Amino acid sequence: MSYFDAVIGQETIIQHLTELVSRQTLPHSLLFYGEAGLGKLDMAIGLASLLLGRQVFRGHNGIEYLREVTDARIANGESEKKVESEGLPIYMDKGDAFWIRPMKTTLKVEQWYTLLQDHLSVAGLGNRVVIVDDFHTANAIMANAMLKTIEEPPVNVYFIIITDKINTVLPTIVSRCMGVSFQAVSDDALRHAFKDVSAEGNLEEAIAMSNGNPAVVKTLLSQGSISMLDTAVRWIRLLGTDAKWFSEIALISEKLTREEALELMHWLRLVARDMMALKCGALSAQLQLPMHRITLLKVLPFWSMSALSSVVTETLKAEQALRLHIKIALVVDGLSIALHDAREEV
Repeated sequence: MSYFDAVIGQETIIQHLTELVSRQTLPHSLLFYGEAGLGKLDMAIGLASLLLGRQVFRGHNGIEYLREVTDARIANGESEKKVESEGLPIYMDKGDAFWIRPMKTTLKVEQWYTLLQDHLSVAGLGNRVVIVDDFHTANAIMANAMLKTIEEPPVNVYFIIITDKINTVLPTIVSRCMGVSFQAVSDDALRHAFKDVSAEGNLEEAIAMSNGNPAVVKTLLSQGSISMLDTAVRWIRLLGTDAKWFSEIALISEKLTREEALELMHWLRLVARDMMALKCGALSAQLQLPMHRITLLKVLPFWSMSALSSVVTETLKAEQALRLHIKIALVVDGLSIALHDAREEV
């Protein structure tokens, strides 16, 4: 059994990190970055386990450990509602493994100060590992506090920072960490990982539309569809065929979180690219979203090539606005108007 069993693919990264640990040349600060769903957290937990010589934060993405923490909090008298809505400032596994997760939606500087004052201020007897999850949710105060620590790290303490959005990380932090870029997983690795999974969907279709992302494959196999993908297809249909497109899109988008809106941008681009491929005569096997082929063919006459190209450019602009924390409703409304205008142009 390997500490990295939960990681799908990424063999090169596993081999490199293992060699660095065995040679005792692993840097004390690492930055794991790449698209969500590629295995960064499982890799961080595996590396922490390797450094400590025992399994920490058990389960895929630490789910077994988190379940045990939840049960313990409820047993100690906390309400289920509070436990569900409020995470802990720091999750700790036996005093040498620490996991900092966003409090609701944000990493806060108070979490970092608590880690330093209560846990890292005293020298340990061996290695200690700190996993900082979803670092793209950290505010500037938190980021700068962490920067000071990793510039002069405590002895035998390793920091593993995880982010889905490398462009949001301070350049000074990037420069002081060993960057580890997570890439798409090969189709063969995905087939091997999911070959025995009981599935609602088709494995080959799931792999084709996943762009090498294991999390997408898992969702498609367990649920048969992806909510934001279905929303993207509905957007394209409404913009092309419904007179009440603006109110309908506003209605289905009003409860989107920022992360869901960012995911929607991704799927809108893939839908547009498949429609462009269909205009060029592509077959189902050449599409990334073959299960939506019939729907896309129905709305295809309402979209020109230039309008479909605008979906790519406009959603990238919308992504940038979302990451600047402009109100979601304003971004969504602006995007839908821009796409409608592009489609209306002759």
